[in-house]
Amino acid sequence: MILRIFITIVFSTAFLFAQNNGLLNKYALAQSYEHSGDLEKASKIYEELYQREPQNNLYFESLNRTYVHLKNYAASVNLIEQEITRKAKDINLFGLLGSTYYLMGNEEKAYQVWDEPFSFLEPNPVFYRVIAAYAVERRAFDKAIDLFRRGKEISPDKIVFSYDLARLYSLTMQYENAAEEYCVILSNDPLQLQNVQTKILANANKPGALKVTIPVVEQYIDGDNLSFSFLLARLYIENKDFDKAFEMYVNIDEKQSQKGVELYRYADFLFREGEYEISKNVYQSIIKLYPGSPLIPSAKLGYAKSLEAILMEDYSNQIPLWKPYFAFEHYESDQVTEVIDAFNEVAGLYKNSEASYEALLRIGMIKFYLQNKRDEAKQYFNKIINKAVMSESTADAYSELGEIALFNGNLAEAEKNYSRITVSAKINQHKINDAKYKLARVKFYNGDVQTAQKLLAEILKNLKDDSANDALSLSLLLNTSKNDSANIMLFAEGEFLADQKKFSKAANKYELIAENPQAFILHSIASIRLAEMELALNNYPRSIGLFERVVEEGEKNIYADKALYLLAQIFQYGIGDNAKAIEMYEMLLAKFPASIYIDRARNEIIKLREKIS
Repeated sequence: MILRIFITIVFSTAFLFAQNNGLLNKYALAQSYEHSGDLEKASKIYEELYQREPQNNLYFESLNRTYVHLKNYAASVNLIEQEITRKAKDINLFGLLGSTYYLMGNEEKAYQVWDEPFSFLEPNPVFYRVIAAYAVERRAFDKAIDLFRRGKEISPDKIVFSYDLARLYSLTMQYENAAEEYCVILSNDPLQLQNVQTKILANANKPGALKVTIPVVEQYIDGDNLSFSFLLARLYIENKDFDKAFEMYVNIDEKQSQKGVELYRYADFLFREGEYEISKNVYQSIIKLYPGSPLIPSAKLGYAKSLEAILMEDYSNQIPLWKPYFAFEHYESDQVTEVIDAFNEVAGLYKNSEASYEALLRIGMIKFYLQNKRDEAKQYFNKIINKAVMSESTADAYSELGEIALFNGNLAEAEKNYSRITVSAKINQHKINDAKYKLARVKFYNGDVQTAQKLLAEILKNLKDDSANDALSLSLLLNTSKNDSANIMLFAEGEFLADQKKFSKAANKYELIAENPQAFILHSIASIRLAEMELALNNYPRSIGLFERVVEEGEKNIYADKALYLLAQIFQYGIGDNAKAIEMYEMLLAKFPASIYIDRARNEIIKLREKIS
């Protein structure tokens, strides 16, 4: 008897397994039809499976999905209503049914179906979010907003519904309502500031958003809830209302007794955004308002750096930055003295500090680049190295000493300074790679191509590094020209002279290669360099002719697009012929659509057309 029962159980289990396995195989077949786009065949199989196992939700959902994709909405309605008769309290069924009616174009019926479960189900805020999700999926945003509002009324958790509503208000450009919801969130939980600020700022660049958002937040300002003050200050910044933002941060600092912490962050933000005149004033205010604050050294350094940035903007307007190469221009003004005095104050007051070393570095750079006082500049850089070998400014000091040595033609001294950076484990890797690239160039100038290639290979282990592009260009040049030792060394001599700003002598070297058609790759780069040297010497007619010759070579010269771009720049900035400049830019767009100069060319065309009109 027991044996019979056992056999019966075994055979029954095997039968059920075989049956289920067969259904699973059919379901897999239906899925393959559906994925390949044969929805009719898929729906037939899903119908068969659903009839076999109507309680299987997977079969039901798959069948309904194919009906909807086939636009067989009547079948979808019948199917879902049949399910509702069996599972009247399944909220998702009403969501699906409403979705089908909405797709049929019957919005009124869809809204009626979506509302129906709330007439007989126990009040539950989750149900409102479920149905609202179906409305959002069909882009019935007004209905979704209505559902979220009703759910919010009965929910103990107002925040989750406020986020839902704010998102939909933003999607439908109801920014004032969105701001109200975000303020409700902050009222309930001030710790939500970062999330709220991120979401509000995402709307900030949309037309009219800031204009209606700021007044809403202003109404919520509360002395006990500083989250609104932080948010409003940030919105004032976005609206370029810097004075109001300043007042907000002063108020926040007073409330929190932070001795200028928030003002300093504000000044720092303004500096990073390039608002140097305003950052200067804010740093100055910190110094006046909080003389005992531990932030004073940083604030004074920030003040000096802001002055320097303003100076550099003025200096940049007086030098031809559009040229690939140009001579040092001696620059003197009262501003230079003011900036140096500000840095000297920091260096003197806060000796043996990072602020002091950075101030010395900045003075040295002004002496070198703006005043061309190389010996004085070296004194400042050496002060940093002698006083603080582990300072963050030390690598920069060595790098600048290397630049001065290179400018003076002293390759041994340049190599020594760049090498000091590469062997320090305490220095930022990006600075190390920058030094390795500069050191590779020095080795190249000295004729040590093998060591130069080794250094470049080390940089290229990380292609995301800032020096990687330059390293790749030089590495390719050295590799492709390794069988042309005479011309590669002639090119190295030209590059070394160009680094020393000896443009006329460099041009002579480049010309020897450019006139040699057997130089191949070196011919191309020497041709563009020759034109760049003549441009640096302000020989516009000669440089134009040379650039035109490169352009005429077309695809034979990989620098043809650069030559055309620089031709346009000469006409725009050197000669002042805007019409001719536009013609050159448009030629670049037409002849070299994949050029890296395309975006720049388009921007220049827009600028010039606005100027002409």
